[in-house]
Amino acid sequence: MRWTLAALLGSALVARQALAELTFTVEATKNGVPIPQSEIKLEPLEFGIGRVGHGTPAQGHRRFRRANIAATSANWCGSVNTASSSNQIKLVHASFQHPTCTKRTGATYPQAAANWAGIDGDSHTSALLQAGTVCKIDSSTGIVRHEAWWQWVPEAAYSVTTIPVAPDDWIEITINTTSTTAGEITLTNLSQGHTYTITIHSGPALARLNADWVVERPYYGSTLAGFPTFSDVWFDEAYATLVSGANLGILGAKQYQIPDLCASKEWDDMHQVSWSL
Repeated sequence: MRWTLAALLGSALVARQALAELTFTVEATKNGVPIPQSEIKLEPLEFGIGRVGHGTPAQGHRRFRRANIAATSANWCGSVNTASSSNQIKLVHASFQHPTCTKRTGATYPQAAANWAGIDGDSHTSALLQAGTVCKIDSSTGIVRHEAWWQWVPEAAYSVTTIPVAPDDWIEITINTTSTTAGEITLTNLSQGHTYTITIHSGPALARLNADWVVERPYYGSTLAGFPTFSDVWFDEAYATLVSGANLGILGAKQYQIPDLCASKEWDDMHQVSWSL
């Protein structure tokens, strides 16, 4: 099935030509058996996950292990490594366990924490291709929703509602670009045997300079969500493949911190951890 953003969001957005141009197809399997197209469900995600232009260098360029440059951000907590314009990023990969989330006392509602891997959005702020999971607490009842999602910023985000997600599930993400405006996302719940492949065309132009492994405090419109507490998120096998075929990992990556809410650090070349403060 071929999807367009306008078809998903309704006729009110048909006039937004730039949004209507992005198209994609979705294929899925459960334990290796194809899932019928009629059983694949996507919905618009109500908040914008990958808002760009988010960070500033930390005062005095404070450094962590392996001389990582630290930066503060209102919404990103994790690692960003940067390739050269002459040898761009073709693919980014990571695995992580979807965290347990609990409401943070004193924080506003809704509260949300998104865990994702992506390409661009840091030094290149015009576009960002990303996929991951999110936990959301709508109110003080403490009921937590868990979802899988993807987004090609500045287009809207999609929740893939037919991928089950639960705390401690192992999630694997591969984002493979075939050009600066086309790519394929493979989003797998390894614990529950679901794999979704989203093939996207006519996306906003990427520079393919930034490889990102991030826990994010998302925006609702122009307002930041409250940030829940969450169990440590380890990004394992976190690497990017360059056009040349070489790999770019975590070594020397910029480490974004959200002051008083979240910290991150490099563990080794393919492992990074973000944790709640």
